[in-house]
Amino acid sequence: MILAVLDTSTRFAGVGVVDEAGKRATRAWRSNQNHGAELMPALVDSLDELDLSPTDLTHIAVALGPGGFSAVRVGISTTLGLAVGNQLPVLGIPTHIIEVYPHRKSISSNRPVYSLLPAGRNEISWQRHDGRPDSETGVASPEELADRLGPEALVCGEASELMVELLVSSRILDTGPPTRPPDSMIDIASAKFRAGVEMPNEQIRPIYARAPSISRPKSAK
Repeated sequence: MILAVLDTSTRFAGVGVVDEAGKRATRAWRSNQNHGAELMPALVDSLDELDLSPTDLTHIAVALGPGGFSAVRVGISTTLGLAVGNQLPVLGIPTHIIEVYPHRKSISSNRPVYSLLPAGRNEISWQRHDGRPDSETGVASPEELADRLGPEALVCGEASELMVELLVSSRILDTGPPTRPPDSMIDIASAKFRAGVEMPNEQIRPIYARAPSISRPKSAK
């Protein structure tokens, strides 16, 4: 399996490639609303490091969000372009799952971990991870989220920096971005593909923290 993973969920983007021998090449960077111009060069650079080209890929995975409206779509459209053109198995991974992956051993029923992503308007997209399959999700201000958390809950993820003034430092698992290393995506996607998991192309759709606001056309008088 020669796998590529793409994550353009937020201003912190990343790509990774792993070859059949298990050797990895990764890139992570801060994008100033320029994911579309930066993504493919970063992917090609990672492939070059392993003496590979895009046509050598056999599998591809992408972060689905939540994240920036346009940012998430860049990763998904690039992934589908590669997958359809080369008939590759594809997998979409929610960005909250990627955020919590480095801290998965901290999750327990009495000590949940909340993964936090920026949702705009100084709000946070959160997901509770406590070992149950039906995880709660929502959007809240930092103050609202602090009130919601139980005394044992921990937080992680890119937006955990917004909780620094509201929680004691021992409850914040991430100290600063980037908090989603491409290696996490490689681990998640590799395990799923080896287990035979893949998704139809039409299911590779963005996840948004809140529904996109689309203005309706005014009715003619």
